[in-house]
Amino acid sequence: MVFLSFSVAKKILAEKIGEKFVGKPIEILDSEDFFSLSKTAIKILRALGEQPTYPNDLAKKLRLHEQKVYYHINKLKEAGFIEVVKEEKKKGAVSKWFSPRADAFGIELSEKKEELALDAVSTKKLKDFFYEFIKDGFFNGSIVVGSPTVHGPYLTAARDGHYAVHLAMFLGNFCELSKRFVVKLDTEAKAEKSEKRNMILIGGPVTNIITSDLNKKLKIAFEWKNSWKIVSSKTKKEYVDDDISMIAKIKNPWDETKAIVLLAGLKFEGTKACIIALTQHFGKLLKSYEKKKDFYCLIKGLDKDGDGKVDDIEFLENFCE
Repeated sequence: MVFLSFSVAKKILAEKIGEKFVGKPIEILDSEDFFSLSKTAIKILRALGEQPTYPNDLAKKLRLHEQKVYYHINKLKEAGFIEVVKEEKKKGAVSKWFSPRADAFGIELSEKKEELALDAVSTKKLKDFFYEFIKDGFFNGSIVVGSPTVHGPYLTAARDGHYAVHLAMFLGNFCELSKRFVVKLDTEAKAEKSEKRNMILIGGPVTNIITSDLNKKLKIAFEWKNSWKIVSSKTKKEYVDDDISMIAKIKNPWDETKAIVLLAGLKFEGTKACIIALTQHFGKLLKSYEKKKDFYCLIKGLDKDGDGKVDDIEFLENFCE
């Protein structure tokens, strides 16, 4: 279970069941009243949570003395756990119906928040983003990483291929693994001439030769003058920091019935930022994504805990064309 905070100061108790999140409103306690509740009081509170009712009816259902129920009802009302939701005349008297003020109560130990993509819109956007890559519940494509040995026109060795593991575990939430081995080195993909597939490319043009071949076909491209940089066709800005990267999804230029998703940084720190953006912040990442259109997002990696490693991201540009 986790607590999720919304901007309207509403709290939700969320639970992941399978691939879905379900939740209920929760009221965070600012006193220790909950710890003073007896087992009988908690039993009454739970019964009212199932169905609002009046004390006499509650006493019959729980097989408790009526005066005992009234005592605990008053205590729960004074502590703010329950409230009157209806009044009804019965045999000349007024019966008050009670219900809990929230579906759950809890204690928040810190102000730390965890970002969760709970809404159906975000989840649908993610499935739309990968729709070509999932067929009959199985992964349909290749994940292509740069070879860890010196290779390619720039004679470099990739340092970001292991990020495919994190991505693959994330994709496992949406599809199963096919019998065909889905991860390929860029050198293998090139030698086998297997570019005419759905491909997820990990790494920039310096370390991944398939990305290098694709680069000239991108609307936002990697460029070299005195050093590598990413140039935005949208804003004309140039990005040169090591932790800058981009996520792109376009039609495969070698077979337009297929798709390519590119996760590439100027350096391996930037590629890691792409993985973080896609697996942890996909709701915000895909906010402007439209199915069957080219998608580009520029990202900056952040080191929030100061250990010299990228652990968070900042979105710089995000658009669909």
